[in-house]
Amino acid sequence: MKTCIVKNIKIGEGKPKICLPVVGKINEEILQQISSFSSYIYDFIELRIDFYENIYDPSKVISLLKEIKKITNKPILFTYRSLKEGGQVQLSDDEYMKLIETVCCSDVDMIDIEVMSGNQLVYQLVDMIHKNNKKVILSYHDFTSTPNDLEIKSVLEKMEILNGDILKIAVMPQTYKDVIRLLNVTMEMSEKLNKPLITMSMGHLGKISRLIGELTGSCVTFASAGKSSAPGQVDVEDINIILEAIHND
Repeated sequence: MKTCIVKNIKIGEGKPKICLPVVGKINEEILQQISSFSSYIYDFIELRIDFYENIYDPSKVISLLKEIKKITNKPILFTYRSLKEGGQVQLSDDEYMKLIETVCCSDVDMIDIEVMSGNQLVYQLVDMIHKNNKKVILSYHDFTSTPNDLEIKSVLEKMEILNGDILKIAVMPQTYKDVIRLLNVTMEMSEKLNKPLITMSMGHLGKISRLIGELTGSCVTFASAGKSSAPGQVDVEDINIILEAIHND
């Protein structure tokens, strides 16, 4: 599996990298959350901008990003998650384009784009992000079920065709068999595709999928440091112990 290099981090090599999501509504809350991460071992931050009360004001989004950069040197993943994929707000295509265009001029390192936003829009967004020398995580989320194996493979192949740098799928299991299916598909597709994968089975049933990525080919795990952005996230201190144990076994 190829790697994606962000600053000095090789995503797709060695232990899965740890991402800590930030889900504050106002500047002070967001900055306080990031400051509280200083005692933890992790690799990068995900700013969930759909939680931010000023998401519709480009100048305030840019100002927030500048403030974040003053207090951390960790890479920043910028993520807008739509209502239809588990987020807090639903932007129009024009609003989505404007938001990403604004962020491309900022100091973020990676930008998440929802692959089901439509091929033309996704193509335009990916092209714009790459022209600004930033990495793209193409993502797909299903908070109700785990699609069949062929659907999961098809989505991952579509992500690679649309030129994502990292390909992410998060799904909800109904049984442990769903979890095992996702792990098997991840292992198969990590060998077939030329981009690093992030896959996770959400909720309590799927916690194991967040821990054994080094065995199956999933290169990033999203951990909890006080506040979670999705069901089933494991505490960052616990996940470090488990990842290290698996890596050094």
